[in-house]
Amino acid sequence: MLEPVLNELRADGYLRGESLPPPSFEAGGSHWILALQVIGGWLAAVFMLLFLGMGAVPLVKGASNWIVIGLIVTALTGLLMGRVVDTGSTVLRQFLLVASMAGHGALIVGATMFGRGEGSTSFFMIALYEAVMLLWVAWMPHRLVAALVGSAALVMAVDMSISWELVRYWVGIYWFAVCLLWYHETRWQAHRFGESVYALACALTLLCFAYALSGYFSHNLFGLHKAFHFDAVLCSAVNIAFVLIIARPQLKSVRNMFAAVLLAIALGMTWQAPAVGMGALTLVFGFARGHRWLMWLGGAMLVFGVGRFYYDLQLILLHKASLMFLGGILLLTVRALIRKQEKPA
Repeated sequence: MLEPVLNELRADGYLRGESLPPPSFEAGGSHWILALQVIGGWLAAVFMLLFLGMGAVPLVKGASNWIVIGLIVTALTGLLMGRVVDTGSTVLRQFLLVASMAGHGALIVGATMFGRGEGSTSFFMIALYEAVMLLWVAWMPHRLVAALVGSAALVMAVDMSISWELVRYWVGIYWFAVCLLWYHETRWQAHRFGESVYALACALTLLCFAYALSGYFSHNLFGLHKAFHFDAVLCSAVNIAFVLIIARPQLKSVRNMFAAVLLAIALGMTWQAPAVGMGALTLVFGFARGHRWLMWLGGAMLVFGVGRFYYDLQLILLHKASLMFLGGILLLTVRALIRKQEKPA
């Protein structure tokens, strides 16, 4: 819906591109050549950094040295990226991106070598530094890396300064921020720092999904079948709240209100597997905002969450099949309730 307007704004110079510049087909370029250039840049950077790293790691002693090296590498690569992005050199861009990722890794390694008090301060400073890099380097892949590292560093800083009983709620807080960002995308999309906010939304989405996929039922966040964890309920409550917020403009009839209540109950029943609601909500946001990659990501998360949820339920196969059958009936009922009445021509 907004793509034609955004394309006009980019053509007039008000917005910068969110991804790599498209290949010039008039000059004989193709997606295959672009892919080979990207792979070549990554391989060259990885092998070169591995050789340099193997020789330099024994010489680096102390957490401060790691942080200094990380600051130098990230600052230099960020400065060069600003010039290389405008020239269109694909291989050099990928090389600088990998080198920058190595610099970010050096920052994390240095911060983890400190004690609890100094480590917390170090991670807070890294989070602030990554926020500056997020706004400074105007290239979407690097902005995504900066947002990922900065968000993770903020969690580590809070973990070292506050008890774990409070830190484990970070997924619910991050997920609430993600939903707010995607819900209000039309407000910040054409903003001056719209690309930075877009990268932050993508990074927080990936962080929440990665945590959900890595821990799931084995982690305290998702609890056990006989336990009740408020952190898991927090994620489920966020899912239910935003489903109702999205459906609010359509709640003009009893049928639509009943459909919204059924969806809220369905999400509430999966509170021990918030990934189900997270995937469904992401799928809805992707469809509403026209982001195909977000739709695919949310759909994959939804399918995995439902499969894992039924797999981990301590029930016999017949009961699991019955629950899946009831779930299908629920979806068909909701579809029938919100069906639009077609007017005769």
